[in-house]
Formats: sequence, C-alpha cells, structure tokens
Amino acid sequence: MNNRRLNPVTGMIWVFLAFLMGCEQSDSGLPNDPGKTPYQTKNVVIIVIDGPRFSETWGDPSKQYIPNLGKKLARQGVQYNWFYNNGPTYTTSGHTALTTGRYQIMQNDGTEFPHYPSLFQVWLSQTREDPNQAIIITGKEKLNVLADCSHHQWRGKFNPICVADNRPDAETLKIARSLLEQHHPQLLLIQFKGPDQYGHANDWTSYLNSIIETDRYVNDIWEFLQNDPHYQNTTTLFVTNDHGRHLDNVRDGFVNHGDLCEGCLHINLFAAGPDFKAGVTINTYRELTDLAPTVARLMGFTMPDARGEFLSELFK
Repeated sequence: MNNRRLNPVTGMIWVFLAFLMGCEQSDSGLPNDPGKTPYQTKNVVIIVIDGPRFSETWGDPSKQYIPNLGKKLARQGVQYNWFYNNGPTYTTSGHTALTTGRYQIMQNDGTEFPHYPSLFQVWLSQTREDPNQAIIITGKEKLNVLADCSHHQWRGKFNPICVADNRPDAETLKIARSLLEQHHPQLLLIQFKGPDQYGHANDWTSYLNSIIETDRYVNDIWEFLQNDPHYQNTTTLFVTNDHGRHLDNVRDGFVNHGDLCEGCLHINLFAAGPDFKAGVTINTYRELTDLAPTVARLMGFTMPDARGEFLSELFK
C-alpha cells in the first residue's frame, strides 16, 4: 500500500476528505484532442455491482461465488487487491465518486445531484457525440441523478441517456443487452443491485446467490463484447463496486454499510481490454476516484474537475 490511504478515525474525516480532494492535483487525461489516443480502446463498459464485500468476492481464495471473474476472466485482465472507496460508503456517493472522480457527501435518496459533471457529460461535451452513445443503466431509480449535476455551468447540459428504475438484475441485463445491440454506445455504465438489496434484507443465502448471479451477468456481457463486430478488440471492461459492507456482528455484519470500517471501504476492481495486461494481480493501492481519469485517458478526453489518478499500472 502507499500513503494515499486515509486513516479512518472518526466520521468527521469525510469533511476533511472534502478539503483534501479540493487540494489534490488531477491527472485527468490527454489534452485538447477528444477521441484521439494511442490506445486500441474505442469503447468502455463499466459494471458496478452494488454492495458485495471483498471477503465474499476477490478476497475469498476459492472464488466460489465469482467463478467467472475469479477464474475465467481473471486470465484475461487485471485484478486489484487493494482498491478502496475512501469517501462516504453509500450507494449514491459511491457512484458519484466513480463517475466524477471526486468524493462528495450526498443525500442517498435521489434528491441531490452530484456537484461536478460526470465522465459521461464531459465526454459528450468534448466529442459532441449523440447522447445515445453515452448510457447509464441502473436497477435503482434514485441513481438517475448520475445523468446530471448541480454545477451552474453543466446543469441540464450534455446529459447521457439514463435508464434508471427499481427492477430485478435479470431485467437490467436484458435492457443492457438490448441497448448494446441497438445503439452500440461507446460509453456505458451498468449497475446491478442484488447483493446490496439482499444484504439489507438480512438474507444471507440470497446475498450470496446474487453475487453468483451478477458474476454470471458480467461474463455474459464480456462474451457479447468479444463476439460483436463493433466491440471486438476495441472495448475495455471495468467491474467494480460502490461500497462494501460491515464485517462484524456488532453492527449487524453484512446487513449494513456506510462507515469507515475495512469491510465498507475495501471494494473490488477488475479491468480487461486490448490495452491492458492479462492474468495479472496488482497490489498497488488505488481508489474509486481513480476510475474516471483512467476512462478519460483511454477515451481521449479531459476531466479537469476530477481528483483521482491515472491507473498507469494497468497498461501493457
């Protein structure tokens, strides 16, 4: 690990985090030439699996609940052992950190937009692509806030298509497959809610089964991308989480999340694509805000408001 790890002392650290994020330097992509990069990647798909713990996924040596990611896809991409959400470990804040490259304390009920523009808005603004080329699909209606932001220069502008509703993950997969086939978006985020839904319901069996299910959905999407002529050999896939869950029984174990415990902070990141190493496990310490600047670098646009870092170690 490196010294980017914030020492969780009290809940007030999030206020301190906000200050720190405003002071950090950004490495947000290639300058002033949208879409022009030295990379083979032309499309990026981000899959967010809501709320599984590292201990049941990549942290389990047997990989019994993620056989596709942990055994099959692992040979084709890169997996991080030390990937963290160092901001508020709630669904809306976690997704906001991922898409904007900044941590923000947010209402978790869909009543507050992120303050800064997402990678979707910035990409659309710099490339002037059709909005159906940047799509967000979520199984939680409240995440429709990811399609916009409250910043006065961005509000209501360059909004991606957002298909957000409270639905089963199987239905989200069908919608994602349909939109991939019809529109061939260049930038796509898909959110599966199952592990978080069943965790909060205190249903351990369904929680584990939903991890297995979403692992199968990831494989389904990856195989589609590898066999579709539009996406084949030009598409990068990221698979991550918005937050983890408590590890101990004092706070109801896997049922809840939202603080700075190791279980809530420690999340997953898997990445595969034509520009990345294959069959590699990385022990470099990284965090959720690093994803947006890395996507920007791959896709040839800049995110000046992001505060994450470029994941250079992914690349061949």
